[in-house]
Amino acid sequence: MNIQETIKQIDKLKQKVKTDLVAQLSQIIVQDIVSVIQKRVRDNGKDSTGASFGKYSTTTMLTSGTTLKSRRVWRAVAASKKKRKNLNWVTIKKGGKNIRLFELKGGYAELRRLEGFSNAVKSFEFTGEMWRKFGIVRTTVTGNGIIFTLGGRTDASQNKIDRNSEREGRSIIDISQSELTFLQTQIDKILQGYVVNVKLN
Repeated sequence: MNIQETIKQIDKLKQKVKTDLVAQLSQIIVQDIVSVIQKRVRDNGKDSTGASFGKYSTTTMLTSGTTLKSRRVWRAVAASKKKRKNLNWVTIKKGGKNIRLFELKGGYAELRRLEGFSNAVKSFEFTGEMWRKFGIVRTTVTGNGIIFTLGGRTDASQNKIDRNSEREGRSIIDISQSELTFLQTQIDKILQGYVVNVKLN
């Protein structure tokens, strides 16, 4: 292959990287990286360094027993007049209305237990909305590379990620070194495939 042919093949390689690489990497990140981060946090309660997240709060909390997160709590601790009589009640004003809430000893950890969730690890999952909407929120192509930003694909999901990360004092969705190494290996394989495809090898 002479120099002109080599330049032509290199141009083909550049074009392939420009047109195909973003789509292929997006697919890998969505199918592999996002799911691995979810599994690591939800199933094992581990951050990107392998450290465990904190425990769910056991500080006494207020609940109404009428929300999606507290219907079983109501049945367990407030369903009868006798049970309600033994609870500590608080009235708060919200939007011009008086709302009656009762104290739940054991806090959020107890609420989760009564609702049937495990507290063995901190999974940051209750309704599932945060994790269902977790994925790529922005892709930026620069002269130096491609930047994929992960986060909540809805405001509600991102707000939950932000609040949970703030409580933990660290991002709950950071990529780990092993996950990053896996991604780098996949990029190398893709680029090698492009080299073969344009016959530069």
